[in-house]
Amino acid sequence: MLVVKIEDLKWKYLESRRQILSGINLKVEKGEFLAIMGPTGAGKTTLVLALNGTIPQRIPGEFSGRVEVLNMDTLKYDVSDIAKRIALVFEDPEIQFVMSNVEDEIVLGLEWLNISREEIEERIEWALDLVGLNKSFLVRQPNQLSGGEKQRIAIATAIARKPEILVLDEPTSDLDPRGKSEVISSIKKLRDEMDLTIIMVEHESDLVSELADRIIVLDNGRIIVEGDPSYVFRKIDYIKNHGVFPPEYVEIGLKLGVNGFPRNVEDLIARLREKNIKARQFEEKQLFRDKAKIVEVRNVEYAYPDGIVALRGVNLDIFEKELIALVGPNGSGKTTLAKIIAGLLKPVKGEVLIDGRPIENYDRLKLSEKIGYVYQNPEHQIFNQTVWDEVAFGLKLRNLNYKDIEEKVEKCLEKFKLKRLAREHPFFLSKGEKRRLALASIYALKPKVMIVDEPTTGQDKRFSEEIMKTLKVLTEYGGACLVITHSISIAVKYCDRIVVLKDGKVIADGNPRLVLLNERVVEEGKLTTPATFKIYKELNLPTPPPVTVEEFIERVKISC
Repeated sequence: MLVVKIEDLKWKYLESRRQILSGINLKVEKGEFLAIMGPTGAGKTTLVLALNGTIPQRIPGEFSGRVEVLNMDTLKYDVSDIAKRIALVFEDPEIQFVMSNVEDEIVLGLEWLNISREEIEERIEWALDLVGLNKSFLVRQPNQLSGGEKQRIAIATAIARKPEILVLDEPTSDLDPRGKSEVISSIKKLRDEMDLTIIMVEHESDLVSELADRIIVLDNGRIIVEGDPSYVFRKIDYIKNHGVFPPEYVEIGLKLGVNGFPRNVEDLIARLREKNIKARQFEEKQLFRDKAKIVEVRNVEYAYPDGIVALRGVNLDIFEKELIALVGPNGSGKTTLAKIIAGLLKPVKGEVLIDGRPIENYDRLKLSEKIGYVYQNPEHQIFNQTVWDEVAFGLKLRNLNYKDIEEKVEKCLEKFKLKRLAREHPFFLSKGEKRRLALASIYALKPKVMIVDEPTTGQDKRFSEEIMKTLKVLTEYGGACLVITHSISIAVKYCDRIVVLKDGKVIADGNPRLVLLNERVVEEGKLTTPATFKIYKELNLPTPPPVTVEEFIERVKISC
């Protein structure tokens, strides 16, 4: 039974210069789990907004084609009617919160269903449990939640309504690895129990491979390939050119010539154990801190006005020419520490020194020349009318001449793949493009230390790596960069150091490969090691394990 039927869908936002969707044809069966993949800006979010009629009913633009969901033509049924049967969870949970606390937020979506108070209470508890939260969260205000907690509440709010179709736009993008796994497992359980149709936009191919019945890959507003995971992920080079990377275990298996399509990491390990495996030794470099020290954090503690203690005696040094990953579970204090280093928060105890001077001795403009901060949510710092003006804004404050400003802006737009969007209003950008814009606006100022909160969230893997390469180049010119991230595979590949926080304390600080070999730190820091790590270790090959597929293939051989 078809629950979604899309015919020749085309869409362009009003006043936008780009055609976002360019002839989409798609059918979805009842009970199917469909994954939508593709590079940032491919049109994925626009497509899901068309499923409940938000496009074209609530957002102006040029629409043609036909979208039918649960036998409802989205041009003939109002969004409010469609929303009773299809639930949409956005990539950014903050734009969905309208009530003052979690309980009221969930109840708001249930009141119009005409169910009893007792059933409402049962659904709330059931939905929270499915996303790994408990009833103590009901009294919390949205601003008291971490990014990952907000996303789980948004999903719980949608699930509580028991919709026929659940549409998820990057539902795990703000979760730490363990929370991500819990939510995905819950969604799978829900689908199995309720025969729920799920349509999910997702960049992480491991999750897609495990859950999806079918994948469509979008690029430039068109479906360029579709099929089950084993079909799509075999097209390694083709999909990589379109911003989609297969799971590491799939690529390893195919490139090593293992028979069949590995279903997961454990399946590949079992297949490789049947082979005669040999591995070349790798000598890991020790970490030498002989560079100039830029930032010193000394015994810093911080508590929020509501009494939540975020940092407990943190000590951290940042040296020039270092790219540092700050990792740890949601709520461990990563963003709080970053904001203190940037001078956005003042510690209740301890001190921060920048180039040997107390941070409070710098005025705001001088401090911004030393420390640049890119927020996790780009909406918090983007306010100009065009992409070009946003990148130019900070440069204008420094009274540069127009020629220099123009040159720097053009270079940044080129570097962050925003040149074709230079005259666009930021409103029309995808969230991934907005993240790149926020990053470009700070990168243009070339601060001595750049602090970036989750730069790869919402980005396809190809551009995530380009971002890290760009930040690496910044450090080569004498600066330093502190990156908050949940992407351990990216961190271990590009960063010189990895700092792990847990409950407001530093529990590890050192060479990324060596830190990840510490099982206690991995467990307490809720870190998910790269698949290459797990496969290599399970095969009892000489440490340290490789951090990329390319390195794995280079070091590991199957002999006859």
